[in-house]
Formats: sequence, C-alpha cells, structure tokens
Amino acid sequence: MLAYLATTGLTAKNLLKMTSKEVKQYIEDLGHEPRHNVDAISYAASEVAYLYSSSTTAEQVVEFMLADKPIPTLATHSYGFHTRSGRGLRELFTENYNSYIRNNGD
Repeated sequence: MLAYLATTGLTAKNLLKMTSKEVKQYIEDLGHEPRHNVDAISYAASEVAYLYSSSTTAEQVVEFMLADKPIPTLATHSYGFHTRSGRGLRELFTENYNSYIRNNGD
C-alpha cells in the first residue's frame, strides 16, 4: 500500500478525504445528477473513513453508499445483502450526513 501511495503521490491522509467536487464527479460518472448535498456526502464519507481508517477509504464509503458496492475489508455484504457491519456503516454515514445538514444548512 505504501509503495502504491508513493508512486501516485497520495498520502494515507488523502485517502480519508474525498472532496465535494470528487463526489459530484462520481455521481455524474454513474450517469446521474446530484440530488443530495455533495458537501454533506463528502463530510460524512470522510468522517466514516476516518473512524474505519484501518479498513476503508472515503472513496470506498461513497461507492458503498451510492452504488451499493461492497467493502470487502469490512464485510459489508453477504449474498448480496447488507451485513450487520454494512448496516452499521450506513447508519453512521446517515448520522454524519444529517449532522452536517443540521449544522450547515442544506
């Protein structure tokens, strides 16, 4: 992992953050227009990635929340369904998203 980070110029800290612009671009790459606050999504994904920093990145959290893509290191899916871990991650993300909206407006 560290060798990969060195070749790309990324740092471990960068993996824990995803900018609003990157979130918006990801949603557009999925073929959609953002319907939710991309700043709040960025904040929530970064917070969750920080809490699970040994197991996931902000990008993986966004992919899990928006495209239902499994995070293997957290065992978020089993036979296509969310596991307890996946449901917990989704709940934590939702709490952080709503907290951002409450504190910063929509």
